[in-house]
Amino acid sequence: MQSKPDAKANFSEKSTPKPLSLETLYHKYGIERSHAENVAQNALKLFDLLAPLHGLSKKHRKLMEIAALVHDIGISTALETHHQAGQAILYRNPPAEISEKLQPVVAWTTFLHRKKAGKKKVEKLQKTAFSELSSEVQALTLKLAALLRLADALDYSRMGSQIGNVAFKEGAVKLEIKGPGAYIDSERMYKKGDLWALLFKTKLEFSPVTT
Repeated sequence: MQSKPDAKANFSEKSTPKPLSLETLYHKYGIERSHAENVAQNALKLFDLLAPLHGLSKKHRKLMEIAALVHDIGISTALETHHQAGQAILYRNPPAEISEKLQPVVAWTTFLHRKKAGKKKVEKLQKTAFSELSSEVQALTLKLAALLRLADALDYSRMGSQIGNVAFKEGAVKLEIKGPGAYIDSERMYKKGDLWALLFKTKLEFSPVTT
């Protein structure tokens, strides 16, 4: 088992990255395909629904999908610290499907998908290699991470929860969460919505529907 990666490490000083295709990453690191694909579908749905709020370009939609597909890549290496293990893996072996400039994005979205991601966590990022990224890439990474956290939470129960009706109102968006695990996943989405709440003024509300 690999040692725990150092989140403060300067990854630019490590060996040259060796990009691998998504399919190769799936096989090499034993990614749970069903969960990864569910989270990717959730992420794309949220990306599209919340586009008026996050303001990301459509050209970043594919990057959102790839970030979701590899977010749990570190689980087979270090379950309890898989966000850190995954980050280290993706610096060594970034997905070949994305440009060199954006390769660090998937490493940092993977790091940020787990545990709390509030103001203190974001401030601490400036004491890590994250601060070496351009301000544009940092902002992109945080927005994608906010969506990824919600998408991952939506599949927390592994019971196929999906987004139903969506209602935009002043200062808030109400998302209906449908499925047998809707209450579990809605609660998880509230918890994992901390980064979204930090970045955006619009509040997200989740309404579980199990019928």
